[in-house]
Amino acid sequence: MAEANDLRALAGRGLATLTPHPHRGDLIAAGAVPLALGVLLVNVRLDATWGTGVLLVIDALACAIVLGMGLLAPLEGERPRSYQQVLLLSGQALGFVTLVRLAQVLGADHPLSSPGSRLWIFLVVTVGAAWIARTRRSAVCALVAAVSAIGAGVAFVDWAFSPEGPGTLRWVLLALAIVLVLAALARRDAQRRESVYLIDAAGVAILALGVTFLGAAAVAFTPLPEVALRFLGIPVDVPGGGWKLVLLAAGLGLVAYAAVDRESGPAYLGTAILLVFVALVGIPAEGGASLWFWPLALLLVGGVAVGAGLRPRRELPPEPPGPGVRGGDPPTEPLPGPGSPRAGGGLWASRPTGPDARS
Repeated sequence: MAEANDLRALAGRGLATLTPHPHRGDLIAAGAVPLALGVLLVNVRLDATWGTGVLLVIDALACAIVLGMGLLAPLEGERPRSYQQVLLLSGQALGFVTLVRLAQVLGADHPLSSPGSRLWIFLVVTVGAAWIARTRRSAVCALVAAVSAIGAGVAFVDWAFSPEGPGTLRWVLLALAIVLVLAALARRDAQRRESVYLIDAAGVAILALGVTFLGAAAVAFTPLPEVALRFLGIPVDVPGGGWKLVLLAAGLGLVAYAAVDRESGPAYLGTAILLVFVALVGIPAEGGASLWFWPLALLLVGGVAVGAGLRPRRELPPEPPGPGVRGGDPPTEPLPGPGSPRAGGGLWASRPTGPDARS
């Protein structure tokens, strides 16, 4: 019993030591970032020199310290402070590297190239980030969870069905983007920051969908041979009209969302998607370059919208004058009640009762 109490006391002192004081939180976060970068560099530079088990221990220890400080830091308001967000994100990055090393220890030579290993790694990251987002009220961790869920969904399809070609991947990304948008709309009123980050994750899914078509743009606008891209496994098929419409609608929708809600993240993602759309639609057709269909359609729609906004306006009628101009200022004293001298008597007015009173 005494030994158990000693262990609890020791654990309590250790947790108290790792708990950042709010006054030193910024300094601790400023040190956690280069610490995490140093651990990542050790993994990259010494990957072939040090053993996988040694790197796993280093990564796990660094993750426990950095992520532990982020989880132990006290919440001073409705949302975590900036230094807490930095600690949580740095700790999750170290946690991802730790999971990759764990997969190698379990027998996977290249975990991120294996659909099975990639699936459980992204699932663990998704569950962990979602738990942190809920318990610590960290909206940016909701973004991490959503992006990890996209990776887990793609890995599951690859592991379960082994599809040939990128067509299935594109449909999966589109379906995940729709689910994220619906989830964002459902949480818009209750948790607005989380809703914005879910929209960002949907934009990431659509951007990844568009990137799968960039092999065709590389063949059309660069001297890279198509055979070399196919040898590297890069698809070079040109998107059809439906996929082009998806990219255009998603890009314009994200930009409009950013303008209405004054959020920068959806604006950046929407701009990137529209640039991918331009690169893909700019590929000349087999019959030669022409204005048909997308250039002409966009020019017409944009011209009509601009012309509608610049059409002559009719002046609005003047506003009606205020109460002080038309009927005088409103009374500032209560109106006289019945029986008061100002009311001039009335049914309830008091009458003299002496001998001089009139009958």
